[in-house]
Amino acid sequence: MLRSQTAFALAAAVSLIATGVPAATAASPSAGPNGAAFYVPPSPLAPGRHGDVIWARPLTTAAALPHAAQNSLVLYHTTSVDGRDVAVSGTVAVPAGTMPADGWPVISWAHGTTGDAPSCTPSLDDATAPEHWYLGPVDALLDSYVAHGYAVVQTDYEGQGTPGVHPYLVGVAEGRDVVDMVRAARGVNPRIGRRFVVMGHSQGGQSALFAASLAPSWTPELMLLGGVALAPASHLGPWLRGLTQRQEPYLGFGFAALLIRGYASIDPAIRADRLLADATLPLQSQLTDRCVLGLIKPDSWAGLPPAKAFRADADLAPLVRQADANEPGSLSYSVPLLMMQGTADTTVAPASTDLVRGELCAKQATLTYRALPGATHNGMLPDAFAAAQPWIDARFAGTAATSNCADAVKAAP
Repeated sequence: MLRSQTAFALAAAVSLIATGVPAATAASPSAGPNGAAFYVPPSPLAPGRHGDVIWARPLTTAAALPHAAQNSLVLYHTTSVDGRDVAVSGTVAVPAGTMPADGWPVISWAHGTTGDAPSCTPSLDDATAPEHWYLGPVDALLDSYVAHGYAVVQTDYEGQGTPGVHPYLVGVAEGRDVVDMVRAARGVNPRIGRRFVVMGHSQGGQSALFAASLAPSWTPELMLLGGVALAPASHLGPWLRGLTQRQEPYLGFGFAALLIRGYASIDPAIRADRLLADATLPLQSQLTDRCVLGLIKPDSWAGLPPAKAFRADADLAPLVRQADANEPGSLSYSVPLLMMQGTADTTVAPASTDLVRGELCAKQATLTYRALPGATHNGMLPDAFAAAQPWIDARFAGTAATSNCADAVKAAP
């Protein structure tokens, strides 16, 4: 049920002696301001450990998950790729019912691409928001996990909703956001436990894989049990080079524009004005004004033939180097992984995810890989969530995970 600000503060300050769950922070978080001001951090930002809460308040909008006993909006600290202390927003949904002795088990969700405009921010979603077509169904699936007894926490990612450029598909940045969201959730509600699983789709699939790799060293006081990646973005270097040969308009070109903007924010060797032709100049502002559905319209990036949108003298080497540095298959993992891919996906190529499967298996990862026959990029989600639940349940039950790397599982024909 929805709670008042007073009840929210009382819930955050619940007696830890009675529950036996140690506090994540010493005091209840400050109440954040209403409206858009919530996403604007204090200036200067007071120093904090990554994952510390800046402020929080009850969440009562469409982004709240219906089965949660408590929904919260939180602004928290994280660390950017260049080491800066930055503020990131996210949400926390705590189940109803009897809490387990060691606190509520946690799923930290990483969302797919929505776009860099403020209205694309998942925690700001409502029935009229431009990305509700994607976020609404995903929230319904996440709500089923809350009903099953999981606390579900969701980062918005750095630069989405909050000031700054979103480092789109920069794995370390997004992975830190996903893991620090668990710390922040425990700061909002200390009844949330230390054990968690990371899970994500598309952009978030890549984020979840990076989070699963870095979490044991980044947040050693927490206990990561596994990672779930659904159609994770990968092998972007060859994809970017292939764009320069496309002579017809391409729906996916807006993703490339977001990627160039995101990589340029962390690498001074990457400059949009040296990569893209003058024909793209009128479209640059759309990257911060429109969400994904707006970027795939004919009057936007999807209306341009990519081969003509790149400068004739464009040097893609720095861009491709950055893409290669963000490959999830290059990482090492100490926790089990579940990865799924739809065979009819036209957004993330099934062959790319098959390659990640091969890379992870070559590194002796404990990986379960599943191909979902006939499933499209977003159409895979209901079946994937249903298939992931028993796998996640088994991780929290302490059941040893197995690998199917010995099986010839492929999503591509």
